[in-house]
Amino acid sequence: MAAKSCRKIEVIMVADQILSVIGAAKVPVSIADIARSTGISTDSCFRQIGTMEEIRWVTKIGAGYILGGRISELRARKIATLEAQRDAIDKQLTELQEA
Repeated sequence: MAAKSCRKIEVIMVADQILSVIGAAKVPVSIADIARSTGISTDSCFRQIGTMEEIRWVTKIGAGYILGGRISELRARKIATLEAQRDAIDKQLTELQEA
């Protein structure tokens, strides 16, 4: 369902920036590095990361953060959905070719 309003919710935009930095990194990323990379204040990053850790979007490793289990679960679910759609299309194509 498409949103009727084009107004953006800033906290979601900030969360996306943070997750993008963490997701692109090959090693755990500190809050200071996230703040530096995004231009978001350290305090804001700290609050966002705290919430993301609670809902398992990120996981703390040492002094840094990596993407968490919840993100992996969502990705796996999306892949399974896409594979099911692909299989249905393949079946329809086979049926059309046999007709």
